[in-house]
Amino acid sequence: MAAVQSTPLPGPLDPLSPSFAATSVAAPYLSGTTPPIVDPEAIKKAIFETSYEPSEKLWADNQAAYVKPDHDPLPDGFPAKAVGTHVWEGAELAKTPERWLHVFTAAEVEEVQAAVDHFLSLRLPFSAVSQETFPLSTLEAVLHQAVLEIHQGLGFRLLRGLPVDKWDRKSQIIAYAGISSYIGSERFRQPGATAIHHLRDITKMDASLRPAIVVKGQTSGNQVFHTDQGGDILGLFVLDRAETGGLSQLASVGATYNALAESRRDILRTLADPKWKSRYETEPRALIDLIHNVDGRVVAAYSRRPYFPFFEDQSNAEGLPALTPAQHLALDALHFTAEAHSLSISIEPGDLSYFNDFLLFHARTASEDSPDHTRHLLRIYLRNEEYALDHGRALDKRLESLKGSEADTWPLEAWTKVAA
Repeated sequence: MAAVQSTPLPGPLDPLSPSFAATSVAAPYLSGTTPPIVDPEAIKKAIFETSYEPSEKLWADNQAAYVKPDHDPLPDGFPAKAVGTHVWEGAELAKTPERWLHVFTAAEVEEVQAAVDHFLSLRLPFSAVSQETFPLSTLEAVLHQAVLEIHQGLGFRLLRGLPVDKWDRKSQIIAYAGISSYIGSERFRQPGATAIHHLRDITKMDASLRPAIVVKGQTSGNQVFHTDQGGDILGLFVLDRAETGGLSQLASVGATYNALAESRRDILRTLADPKWKSRYETEPRALIDLIHNVDGRVVAAYSRRPYFPFFEDQSNAEGLPALTPAQHLALDALHFTAEAHSLSISIEPGDLSYFNDFLLFHARTASEDSPDHTRHLLRIYLRNEEYALDHGRALDKRLESLKGSEADTWPLEAWTKVAA
């Protein structure tokens, strides 16, 4: 399928532009961060040469030396094998994109445009976007099938073909929030109490004009396999692609579990052992586990960020005990096992992807931007109360903490806190 061409959007200057340094954008640093990194070589080292990066050699050497013991139980209560339509192999799905991809028809795009125009005519804030203010009478059936796929099927759905290059930023956000309201009517808060968050490389920006870089999504670096734990459903909207790289990767939690249950149950026991101490759970240092058994269904709540400071984020690291060798190995094993069973997707401007954040891991390959193409995605976290799965008390409690009142204004760019 031919890639959708994108043209530069009107509005804020791109950070690659030499004149961007002349702009004035308030960007306070997060408390507890280190001074900004500005040297290009130091930036590369901060992204790729830290313990945040999984070590393929560590995992390969351990695999080569491993001898399976006679007594090798699964974590208590966990199934011998995860089953269900959400348990899949990426190599097989790559052969059948019709199972997970929907390309918008011309009529469906026209309906989205009409809904955007309707919402603009109401002169309401972004927070007012809903099914009522963004009517999609025909496309609603397509989006309902996506909801079923996310909760009862493969765990994800990719929708392709929105004309993002024809919209200004405000219309892009309205279209995204409007379509998303049919996937899940409840939106979870993100930084700044807004419903959306921009993901793009801001390492080339003047450090005094940007927020602190605390996640891989703010860099061109590869993103390791993880779950966000920001909501039941994670949505991503592609405004532009990188010049090279930046493949979107998905992996079934169930398939990853099954591979480890077959050969490395010690890894599963470590992941399920509630002895992980996150630097984000400070009062007191909460003990958590990274994989969960919910009535025979394996779900995950895992990322490396709580255990490894990244780039300019050193917050709450003081007093955090180092990972044990078994824990460090388990994190690396989870990444490389998920990668071996993953599906890689070449994203295009106008792509909307939604996936179950507890049944699927996601990742991204490293990328390079250019003056013509800069990776830029919008992220949203959703819940569909009618179809939401039970994640267990601990995870549901974590999600409850992300609910609350939503700001009326949402940021138009990655380097602004809030813009109308």
